[in-house]
Amino acid sequence: MVYGFIGLGNMASAILRGMAASGNFADDTLCGFNRSEGKTLALWHEIGLVPCADAAAVVDMADVVVLAVKPQMLPDVMPAVAEKIAPGKLLVSIAAGKPTEWYEAQLPEGTPVVRVMPNINARVGAAATGICPGKCATEDHLAAVREMFAAVGQVFDVPEHLFAAFTALAGSSGAFVHIYIDALAEAGVRAGLARPLAEALAAQATLGAAMLTQQSDEHPIALCDQVCSPGGTTIEGVHVLKKLGFESAVQQAAQAVIDKDSKL
Repeated sequence: MVYGFIGLGNMASAILRGMAASGNFADDTLCGFNRSEGKTLALWHEIGLVPCADAAAVVDMADVVVLAVKPQMLPDVMPAVAEKIAPGKLLVSIAAGKPTEWYEAQLPEGTPVVRVMPNINARVGAAATGICPGKCATEDHLAAVREMFAAVGQVFDVPEHLFAAFTALAGSSGAFVHIYIDALAEAGVRAGLARPLAEALAAQATLGAAMLTQQSDEHPIALCDQVCSPGGTTIEGVHVLKKLGFESAVQQAAQAVIDKDSKL
């Protein structure tokens, strides 16, 4: 089976590197096209990606066609995809905002579509990827998509009406976490720590807390309580975060992502 990517930006490149590194996909089964030829050639040299001249060439070559362009570019790309796609080929989209029925309306009747939302943590094999099928996608199609994205992290089946919420929690939230890590590191710098050490401590603390949450059956707040000794230091910091609206700010940021997703 050949997997073709239209668009080779940060996300698509991370997915392709993960697929290549997994050992489950032969070099000649990965192909792609990008408007900037430099990205295509870089992946050719790095992982053996088969370069394609344009989007139509990707559709011709691939059994699984992955749309990895920005939502604003889809109207320009879809006509070439719709014209070239043949029966039996699977369309996978990682573009935000567009439901499966949007693609199905522009493609030949019966074309299977799977909508996917990965995140940039695919670069380190730790993505959380949501998938949902269109009306013509079968379990075999979903299995093929799961195999692709399992190469870069965990895969979750998500009902399409909850895709915007998934995007906020599993995708966009990574940016929120990076802001948190930077803010925590900056506090360390203000207290006298060197920037590299402060960043390493902030990142490791965040990673450790996330792993503890994943591996524990306890509620995150119960784990928080275990760090907050009565009359101790940690509870003072937690009190300030709550007082300044930390939880509300996070929830409002997630809702802003959901609202924006619905407008794309």
